[in-house]
Amino acid sequence: MALAFCGDEGNSTAYNVDHGVLNNGCFVDALNVVPHVFLLFITFPILFIGWGSQSSKVHIHHSTWLHFPGHNLRWILTFILLFVLVCEIAEGIVSDGVSESRHLHLYMPAGMAFLAAITSVVYYHNIETSNFPKLLIALLFYWTLAFITKTIKFVKFCDNGVGFSQLRFCLTGLLVVLYGMLLAVEINVIRVRRYVFFKTPKEVKPPEDLQDLGVRFLQPFVNLLSKGTYWWMNTFIKTAHKKPIDLKTIGKLPIAMRALTNYIRLNEAFEAQKNKRPSSPQGSGSIWRALCCAFGRPLLLSSTFRILADLLGFAGPLCISGIVHNTKILGVFFISSQEFLSNAYVLAVLLFFALLLQRTFLQASYYVAIETGINLRGAIQTKIYNKIMQLSTSNMSMGEMTAGQICNLVAIDTNQLMWFFFLCPNLWAMPVQIIVGVLLLYYLLGISALIGAAVIIVLAPVQYFVATKLSQAQRSTLEYSNERLKKTNEMLRGIKLLKLYAWEHIFHSSVEETRQKEMTSLKSFALYTSISSKSFSFFIHYSQHACLCLGCFAGAATNYCYFCLSVFSQPLKVVNRKRPAREDWNNYTSHTRRPINITELDDFCVKITNGFFTWTPEGPPALSNIDIRIPQGQLTMIVGQVGCGKSSLLLDDPFSALDIHLSDHLMQEGILKMLREDKRTVVLVTHKLQYLPHADWIIAMKDGYIQREGTLKDIQKSETELFEHWKTLMNRQDQELEKTTIETKTVLERTNLRRTMYSREALLKDDEEDEEEATESDDEDNLSSVLHQRAKMPWRLLKHTVMVAIDYCLARWTSDAISEKMEKEGFTPYIFSVLILCCLGIVLCLVTSIAVEWTGLKVTKKLHASLLNKIILAPMRFFETTPLGSILNRFSADCNTIDQHIPATLECLSRSTLLCVSALAVISYVTPMFLIALVPLAIMCYFIQKYFRVASRDLQQLDDSTQLPLLSHFSETVEGLTTIRAFRYEAKFRQKLLEYTDSNNIASLFLTAANRWLEVRMEYIGACVVLIAAVTSITNCLYSKLSSGLVGLGLTYALMVSNYLNWMVRNLADMEIQLGAVKRIHGLLKTEAENYEGLLSSSQIPQNWPDRGEIQIQNLSVRYDSNLKPVLKHVNAHISPGQKIGICGRTGSGKSSFSLAFFRMVDTFEGRIIIDGIDIAKLPLQTLRSRLSIILQDPILFSGTIRFNLDPEKKCTDSMLWEALEIAQLKHVVKALPGGLDAIVTEGGENFSQGQRQLFCLARAFVRKTSIFIMDEATASIDMATENILQKVVMTAFADRTVVTIAHRVHTILNADLVIVMKRGLILEYDKPEVLLEQEDSVFASFVQADK
Repeated sequence: MALAFCGDEGNSTAYNVDHGVLNNGCFVDALNVVPHVFLLFITFPILFIGWGSQSSKVHIHHSTWLHFPGHNLRWILTFILLFVLVCEIAEGIVSDGVSESRHLHLYMPAGMAFLAAITSVVYYHNIETSNFPKLLIALLFYWTLAFITKTIKFVKFCDNGVGFSQLRFCLTGLLVVLYGMLLAVEINVIRVRRYVFFKTPKEVKPPEDLQDLGVRFLQPFVNLLSKGTYWWMNTFIKTAHKKPIDLKTIGKLPIAMRALTNYIRLNEAFEAQKNKRPSSPQGSGSIWRALCCAFGRPLLLSSTFRILADLLGFAGPLCISGIVHNTKILGVFFISSQEFLSNAYVLAVLLFFALLLQRTFLQASYYVAIETGINLRGAIQTKIYNKIMQLSTSNMSMGEMTAGQICNLVAIDTNQLMWFFFLCPNLWAMPVQIIVGVLLLYYLLGISALIGAAVIIVLAPVQYFVATKLSQAQRSTLEYSNERLKKTNEMLRGIKLLKLYAWEHIFHSSVEETRQKEMTSLKSFALYTSISSKSFSFFIHYSQHACLCLGCFAGAATNYCYFCLSVFSQPLKVVNRKRPAREDWNNYTSHTRRPINITELDDFCVKITNGFFTWTPEGPPALSNIDIRIPQGQLTMIVGQVGCGKSSLLLDDPFSALDIHLSDHLMQEGILKMLREDKRTVVLVTHKLQYLPHADWIIAMKDGYIQREGTLKDIQKSETELFEHWKTLMNRQDQELEKTTIETKTVLERTNLRRTMYSREALLKDDEEDEEEATESDDEDNLSSVLHQRAKMPWRLLKHTVMVAIDYCLARWTSDAISEKMEKEGFTPYIFSVLILCCLGIVLCLVTSIAVEWTGLKVTKKLHASLLNKIILAPMRFFETTPLGSILNRFSADCNTIDQHIPATLECLSRSTLLCVSALAVISYVTPMFLIALVPLAIMCYFIQKYFRVASRDLQQLDDSTQLPLLSHFSETVEGLTTIRAFRYEAKFRQKLLEYTDSNNIASLFLTAANRWLEVRMEYIGACVVLIAAVTSITNCLYSKLSSGLVGLGLTYALMVSNYLNWMVRNLADMEIQLGAVKRIHGLLKTEAENYEGLLSSSQIPQNWPDRGEIQIQNLSVRYDSNLKPVLKHVNAHISPGQKIGICGRTGSGKSSFSLAFFRMVDTFEGRIIIDGIDIAKLPLQTLRSRLSIILQDPILFSGTIRFNLDPEKKCTDSMLWEALEIAQLKHVVKALPGGLDAIVTEGGENFSQGQRQLFCLARAFVRKTSIFIMDEATASIDMATENILQKVVMTAFADRTVVTIAHRVHTILNADLVIVMKRGLILEYDKPEVLLEQEDSVFASFVQADK
């Protein structure tokens, strides 16, 4: 076949110029080639020179990335230009006909223009990144020449009567407009930047972000193509494959995305709402209006992208319908638009471009929505934090808001709000899709489509009902989950007490009971999820077999509608789930801290006159008629009994937990020397009355009012009775006794076992665990049973077989309908076959989904039970060495992952894999030639997912790890709010919050960009699959007589391949990350439990053991771990029944270890303890610990009632409980509370003072009435007067019982029968107190002297 530019048909008409050269179409087409050739010759050398100069550089310095005016418009116009040029090329090829020669002038100029357009945008990008606008003059000439030549061609078309009925005329007109607009953009660059034709060019600096090398998130700054394809992420993804991603790798956030910037924007929106409605209360409506005002614009952009993507989504079914019915080639010189779109190959190319554009818009919509949600999350977290800084402490102490609620608000609710913004476009996008889909079905199918529409209308209320039930089930799941975590948190915080009191089974049962409710709710949630996602399957298949001759389009369009309907239920769930979070926020915005009205007069730093203070606006005053003065630059001490109002006025006693030597050292060196000599104003709340002579000013409190204030001499003169009472308590004479010299070196304070809910140590611990567990090969054993059971599910494979069979029947039916081989009666077998298969498919879908979900829940229930059992039976050493936050995260985040995410991810992974395989198999069956092109596409998919999974795993872990410090910071702030305010560190803590928030947000943004990077590439590969499948199918249909029904079937499956590929890779990456939760839990399951079994059976242990309370300690040596040194060494002692023993010593001497040895809380590796003739090592742990009583130094109360805190085993009568409260000096306090014994105790007992909590712990121990009673510094937080009363009560009420008292205040054990003085794990002195006091070199005597 001859090849010529103007054609060669043996005549000279193509080269006839008798009417002028411009009237010759071929000459005009040749003239249109000139601008493109000019641009290629001009720009190629510049591009090569530029690339050569940059060849030694890895990256162009991004501080030079400066967008010229009209940047985005230029890229958009260029994309449109390229598409129009492709259409022009296709129009030229199609209109060339099937003559003996080819007319190159019909499509060669368009091809050159296409190449020139690509060159222009590459050239522009290089000039822009180099910030050298003078070289844009070449583009100015190019757009001018192109506009002129194309205008000439358009004018000549008009002169020769070519009009809108011809496609070439329309395309030429579009090109004239596009070239003209690009020329205008170029002129605008000259006008703004003044780089030519002006004497002084305008210098423009790049944005501040781009001048900072630490900013590596470049999505806002790159060109439009890179934004749409996330091309700038290529280098980042490849780098992640070589070395792990850390905070240094991802760098800083751009200024516009930082938490402070978005907080200011949100705050301005809030203030604007307040100014608009100054009188109306600020409720949820104003909050939503402020959020929309601050972040509504990007959400509108996301919605626009989404609507465009949804509309383009219908191009697929329309093109497939056209391909099925127009598998022929036309050959005419001038063709109309209708004739152009009747070509199957043209439709295939248009389908390819529609898919590219639709997927790009869809991913852009997702990205903008998630980015907006992340910015919103950072702004709200900052606003919540600033609100915390203004909270009244009554909100926390009265139980109105707990640290756990605040952490949930920050960790869960803000994330849910972020995802609501992501799903929000679905609220209006999905109905639009459904309506347009039904209208198009009606246009193509007629009345048959109304059947499907009727099904939608009928099932819509059902779907809404199911969605409502789904949200209710999820809400109840969240409530039970929060309750379970609250109980687990309290259990872990008080684990030492639980073990000492043998209450593990009580709290274990409580947590398991809540877990059972949670599992029931999760089963309901799984059931409604399955129904919600499968209820419209009937509509899909019924609509498919309802059509007669256009089944392929119906298949594609109804599948698309089904996707819309399934996703449409998601925003409903999120909207319903938002309500509790919004209500929490509304509650949260109340009760801010009101400033105290104080005045600074004369020499007084603080003066309060006639002050009344209450914890809540409605509650009774905690402090009444307060008149106090705090002298400037002096030491003021506040004293009073427990519950008198000291905590309500200032802080608690800071010396309560310290021994006398350490507290004296801090008093002398810290307060009296450093602070007092520096003329600081010091206010000290203390129970240690021996420090009163050092006070410049004393405030004595009683029952919520000021009993007396003044100097010690003033009180001595005016309040003689009070002064004498103090003297008695201090065991002093009238003058101050001389103190002994305190040793200069002190032992460090013992490790504090209380840790915050989200400790930062958890992060380090998690990293260490991950590194250790990475080498383990059997970590997935707990989940292997799930995978194995699911793999054996025969109905899964059967379900997909049925689905493919339905589609195959429809394809055969469609082929017969198109070829008109059958009358309507001939369709009956197809109708019944498809109907039966549809019903079977619906049942299998529902059964499979429910079975998979419930199987996963069954496994996770067992896993949680095993974890809880292991943890609660673990030795105390495990809790001392493992951060509480790390353990709690296993029960919270990891259990939530296994409960709700792993089953769904496994289901989606297996489904998407089978769907992808079945789709590729169907396409290969229809067109075997597709297998040749499948190989390179599969290789590309492999490498994309390989690189993505590595980066995704690192970024997901970084996202999680950066969230922990953020939550920890919130928790620390809530718990230390008073201290932060006292030291005026609000600004420092706010700055730290911004740093933590930005670190978490930058990780989330990179993770989002990485997900979009993957999905765009998979979507583009899917588009290539569709193009290849379409071209091969059309070719087979033309030359191998392939039925049109099978062509439609293959293309319908090809349309969904990209979705299946995306889901498969994403779910594979998600599963890899989520399995980390199983690994971490499996690591804890290896924890070795305490040996609860004993050598003696219950029948060998007397029922009332120990009944006498005799204790024999023989050569006892204990340690906390086999790898640690002994804390007690060869201790020997004998305690007779009923004796009162006092144990004292410096911090770290082994006193508490001595008491723990009685309960086998430490490792006894030598010697033994015999109680009433029985070696405690032979007793079951539960029996041993339930027969002894101990009071710890740290007061621990649980949320619930006072009755539960005193008697969780429910063994005592009310009279016994009141008796214990009376002994503990709390009866009058409890009687005054609403409910009495059933009065509420908030989390941690925050609604009681420190001293009152300690007294409740004393009452708890009194309730047990065991013959052996151990007090481990139990009165450290109690004032001396109350302590003296308790000591007397203990001596009388427990006269016949053995009492072991470990004391910091040695005067409390002066009346003991025996005193044991310990030092470094050894018994230093062991005798009666009076005997030891008589010895001049006695250590005990020196302790007593120092305590005076």
